[in-house]
Amino acid sequence: MKFHSSSPARLRRISLSLIACAGISAVTAESNFPQFSWDHAPVMLHFGSQTRMTDAQVQLTAKLSNFVCLEKNHGVRTNRDNAEKVACEDALRIKAANPDAKVLMYWNTLIAWPFTSYNRDFAESKPKDWTLRDMKTGEPLYKTENNGGVVQYNLLNPEVQEWWAQTIGGAVKEFGFDGFFMDAVSQSKRPIWLKKGWGPGKEKELDQAASNIMQRAKVVMGEDKLLIYNGFRTHATEFDGFTAGGGEFLPYTDGAMIEHFDSISSKKKEDMVAYWKMGAEAAKAGKIVVYKGWPDQDINWLNKEFMALDAAEKERIAREKLVYPLACFLIGAQENAYFCYGWGYNIKDGQLIEYPEYSKKLGAPKGEASRDGWVFKRDFAHAKVTVDLEKRDAKIEWLD
Repeated sequence: MKFHSSSPARLRRISLSLIACAGISAVTAESNFPQFSWDHAPVMLHFGSQTRMTDAQVQLTAKLSNFVCLEKNHGVRTNRDNAEKVACEDALRIKAANPDAKVLMYWNTLIAWPFTSYNRDFAESKPKDWTLRDMKTGEPLYKTENNGGVVQYNLLNPEVQEWWAQTIGGAVKEFGFDGFFMDAVSQSKRPIWLKKGWGPGKEKELDQAASNIMQRAKVVMGEDKLLIYNGFRTHATEFDGFTAGGGEFLPYTDGAMIEHFDSISSKKKEDMVAYWKMGAEAAKAGKIVVYKGWPDQDINWLNKEFMALDAAEKERIAREKLVYPLACFLIGAQENAYFCYGWGYNIKDGQLIEYPEYSKKLGAPKGEASRDGWVFKRDFAHAKVTVDLEKRDAKIEWLD
């Protein structure tokens, strides 16, 4: 992504080596992609409902977006034995209400979340070497100790890789989903798991395992199905501006999510510029990029004080705070980029709200963003967008 600068200020040197090394070439967007339009802000919805969705929720989902992912625990309280069947039913209801909708199933790269029938008895029903274990004690390394512990897949076991791909690929085909969302693609490389489970220096092997799974799952479910993964990561540093990760998986998938867009571990202004550049590189390769925006850097499901507020107050804050993350998205958005907004992953965490900005006419961008220091501007057919990353201030001037 090129910024046309009106001042001598230059971008810091950026390392996109992970993307470059992946050898991504420009391709045309596949016909199985959601139908993309600049008419209004392109929105993706990513949520889970522990119970079957109401008719009103289905209709609102179908109205707000044609690109949806149903989270890992969707339907678990309605059908504890086969929650995936409830997710399937809700996906079909959404698609009936909006025939253009593409609905993804959720699957985690590393964690055997016990919400679906496939994982409920994973540790007990599978061989011992199918779970990640402590090298010293041989005991399972749990993602969480709650409810007896949630085990993690031993991704370096080829049998696990094949089971993983066959399971999710088969589920997508069986239930009629349009693909799946592959969460936490790089979580296996966390220092704690390298130290205790895999052993130091296993990063490349784990990346290869993830790539193997992606390619195999694509074959099993069919190349016409979507595989979107989480995701892109940047971390601002003192030395080279930022480091980027996650781009190496793009050649094997249809796109990626930026989950920490101005949040969690990517709060610096350099990170925002990095994400715009990563998104632009992905767009050149014909990939989908989902920007997950948050009401503010510290407003999310981890903020106990915010989560304790009543629903009306949380919605008021989310409405008030929408402009900045939406404007940041629009500064960098390319073809097949989507904005996902809320404060969590539950159906009641702010995504099923009719924000007025979503219905305003946007129109195609007239060009790339210009830059003056940390102020970025970009014009669309029906809107003018300004973002000041240093002051964390933004304005969207709607022309119609």
